Amino acid sequence: MTVLEGFAGAGGLSEGARMIGLAPTLGFEVNADACRTARAAGHPRVQADVRALDPARLGGTEGWISGPPCPTYAASGKRSGRADYGAVLAAVEHLADTQRPRCFLDGIGAEVTDPRTALVLETLDLALSLPRLRWLVAEQVPAVAGIWREMAAELAAMHRWDACTVLTLRADDFGAATRRTRVFLIATRDGAPDLTGLPYRNRWDCQRFGPGPTDRPPHPLTPFPATSMAAALGWPTGVRVNTRGNRQTSGGNEFSADRPALSLTGNGARTWYRTDHGPTAGRLTDRDAGRLQTFPPDYPWHGSRSARFQRIADAVPPVMAAAVLGAATRRPWQHAVWNRLTDLYGHTRPDVPHTRTCTDRPDAPQLDLFTLPMPKEETAA
Repeated sequence: MTVLEGFAGAGGLSEGARMIGLAPTLGFEVNADACRTARAAGHPRVQADVRALDPARLGGTEGWISGPPCPTYAASGKRSGRADYGAVLAAVEHLADTQRPRCFLDGIGAEVTDPRTALVLETLDLALSLPRLRWLVAEQVPAVAGIWREMAAELAAMHRWDACTVLTLRADDFGAATRRTRVFLIATRDGAPDLTGLPYRNRWDCQRFGPGPTDRPPHPLTPFPATSMAAALGWPTGVRVNTRGNRQTSGGNEFSADRPALSLTGNGARTWYRTDHGPTAGRLTDRDAGRLQTFPPDYPWHGSRSARFQRIADAVPPVMAAAVLGAATRRPWQHAVWNRLTDLYGHTRPDVPHTRTCTDRPDAPQLDLFTLPMPKEETAA
């Protein structure tokens, strides 16, 4: 196994990896429903805490994908991570300098308001601990951009990583029917990532050699078509979606389905419904929600309705994941994204016939997990 995923969830980044032929990756995840979902979709999972990983037993790892939980940083959460932001930034520098990272991480986890806030630091810990690591991709909500930049600066300046980039991306720029925004850290040891054709809202670079950190202007041009929520789900035009029942907020409680959907949240999207069908018949299904995120319509979500929607909301849209992982590993990714958009939404790439590749298949070969060294399994909290 050469690619590991931490906080791997139900398979958003795993799907992206499979789309570009990078699969199978081996994911570590504590949530049982997420593990069952990913395994049923053909993505290897170990139900274990990332903090239990022993880097000494994973020395052959060449790629590290990290998606730490975001509730303490997200605008839709309690935002407790904002209060500990300075402590986490300081911890990045200390972690990069310490000789005993595990002891230090255990200490900072006990100091922050919510222990989940410190889990972003596991991204840097594994990046520093895996001796053969060649590339890293990490994702989070936009509020974590400053932490990713601090990690990037440490990797480039002190640990011989050639190029580090922090990108703000939005899913609808890749043709998805949702406006989900995520910030990615891409770090590479062998030259720079290939960002050709990647539409980004914000970009920040730092390099081992050359000029210092650089902010670049947005690259708004996208080769992919816009997809409305109505078009993605086969609804007629003019449909409106209720998001909060009878509760009114300054932003209202409805939006038009004739544009990409709002970013899905676990507690929010499960209560959405078509106003023309009513709150029972018009409820969004898990397949609908997954389709908006560019998961296949038959993706095998597991758990209760609340659990399924939480897994969907936690996931990175696969088309966006495929693009970022392709850029980091310098693999072609645009054709794979177009294939997914064609399969889901009927879009056709101009002047290029649609052909399916073996990496689109959910039954792609898997590695035998029992032949790999594994950390002690832990059940979900």
